[in-house]
Amino acid sequence: AMGAEIIRAHCINAFELAFPRQQWTSENDLRAFVDNVSTERKADTYFACPLGGGVGSELSNFDSGDLLDWFLTAFNPNALRYTEIIMSEVSVVNNVCSMDKLFFASIGNCHVHAMSRLMIEVDEDGKLVRWLDHFDQEDLNQKMGVCNLQLDVTDEL
Repeated sequence: AMGAEIIRAHCINAFELAFPRQQWTSENDLRAFVDNVSTERKADTYFACPLGGGVGSELSNFDSGDLLDWFLTAFNPNALRYTEIIMSEVSVVNNVCSMDKLFFASIGNCHVHAMSRLMIEVDEDGKLVRWLDHFDQEDLNQKMGVCNLQLDVTDEL
């Protein structure tokens, strides 16, 4: 069994491949993130964003291409400026890390913040096995909608 410090470092690395510190995420960041998906444990892979969101928000037994397609459909960095930031200590149990993180997006002059609990499981090589994001989809959609309404108003002036 690997030590908690090593697991924690692997989890933070997996997260920061997609969401480098101090910058908006890019398609290249997401490509690096999905390249880090476990092939050894492909049958166990599970991605949920949000967890419990049903069809379109959950993937299982996937490869990096499937996950990239999901991101480019749901959260395309070429269409939306956003990033995520770890906001708490990263706790470790076995090969699973959990943390509070912030989703932050910029739409015109409008900013969207959404906090959620994230669980990441990594394999022995530090590759991503599971990513479970417990965010509130309705809350996020509402906040994004408010920003988009403000944009529509600005466009008409």
